[in-house]
Amino acid sequence: MIFIPFIFFTLLTIYLWWKHQGLDVCVYMAGLYAFTSLLGIIVVLGDLLGDGGILFDNYDIQFSPIATLLYCGFITLGILPFSMLYKRDLRIVTTPNPTIILGLSIFLILIAFINFYLVADSTIEILSGDLSTIRSDHYNGIESPAEVKAQSMPFIIRFLYYFNISTLLATPLFFYYLCFSKMPWWFNGLLLFTSLSMPIAGIQTADRTEMVFYAMMFLSCLMLFHKFLSEKVKRIMRYLTIPIALAMIVYLGVVSEARFSKRESGTVGNMARYAGQSYLNFCYIWEKANYDHITAERELPMTYHYVFKIDNDDYRRSIRSGQQGFFMSVFASYIGDIMLDLSPIGMIVWCTFFFLIMSIVLKRPHREELSVGEYLVYFALSVIPIFGIFYYRYMYFHYTFMLILVAIVYFTDKYDFRFSLPKEKEQTDI
Repeated sequence: MIFIPFIFFTLLTIYLWWKHQGLDVCVYMAGLYAFTSLLGIIVVLGDLLGDGGILFDNYDIQFSPIATLLYCGFITLGILPFSMLYKRDLRIVTTPNPTIILGLSIFLILIAFINFYLVADSTIEILSGDLSTIRSDHYNGIESPAEVKAQSMPFIIRFLYYFNISTLLATPLFFYYLCFSKMPWWFNGLLLFTSLSMPIAGIQTADRTEMVFYAMMFLSCLMLFHKFLSEKVKRIMRYLTIPIALAMIVYLGVVSEARFSKRESGTVGNMARYAGQSYLNFCYIWEKANYDHITAERELPMTYHYVFKIDNDDYRRSIRSGQQGFFMSVFASYIGDIMLDLSPIGMIVWCTFFFLIMSIVLKRPHREELSVGEYLVYFALSVIPIFGIFYYRYMYFHYTFMLILVAIVYFTDKYDFRFSLPKEKEQTDI
């Protein structure tokens, strides 16, 4: 049974590659699940169970055929709407309201500068310190230097900092302006800087997640927009992105070495555990989960935060882990998280709803033109299956702020808000 997800997603990747005549976003998604399924096989055959976030140990492995069918089937259901968009058919991304898109871009740049102010004076010190200790301090609830500094800021600045998550939108906006709108080089450079805001903030807690997440989403944009980039722009991007990519790789290597080098299976073995555990933990949750405690604080985080005063924090997860009888803060894929929260029936309903929303946004296959609003929805929702090889990304209430911004752009893009003065009537001689 352990081989079935790898075989299934490999065949799905090959099929989508053939259908799209090359690498496309949906091919990328299917390939990610093939890769993580392969790592799951390595974990099982390499006797790496029972540690590193994997709920199974060597004595209670149960890969249910039903769980395997649900895992493959509903992840595929999440990928299928994205296969409606073919990059070979796409000709242009446009907007009837360029001022709104420019305003959003400037707002995100402002947020990035706030973040830079908060982290600038402590980042070098953190990178030169003991990264393992810094990460342990974070797990123990000790605030980072940037968090301490933020508390001294005015309320409006602290509130705006919730939107730092939203700087992720600078990535698709960077490619939009680069390919379809003539903006000065410094503006595009500021958008690229803005898109790096969350990875830079992640250094404060020796976090790897934001670096990996950024790389995954940047690649998805690059795949879709690559054909629109001129040779000159491609060359400049290589000069800019290769040093950034190398710095990220070095950082990820150093942090991983600091965290895992003293463990029995070493750095490589533990990285395989982290990236290959989703299917394994999904099957464990299917077998062991208690659905007497259904809650949607991860699926409706803003509602639960402001209405019920419940957040998906460490304290809340420890309570729920006690109710379940196992540690729930593991990687079980996004549908595993949703199944644990809402039950299998709730997961089926959620996945069906997600499929319908994406199908409504894209309307039909082989689109040649997208609005910026449609593309931002496409990008924001693609986060769910792409990063979903690990977990459901939008589980905290401040992530909802980003989705609200996307929704505003999507709905305003349906109307032209540009106003022009009425033309004077031509006078005719009598």
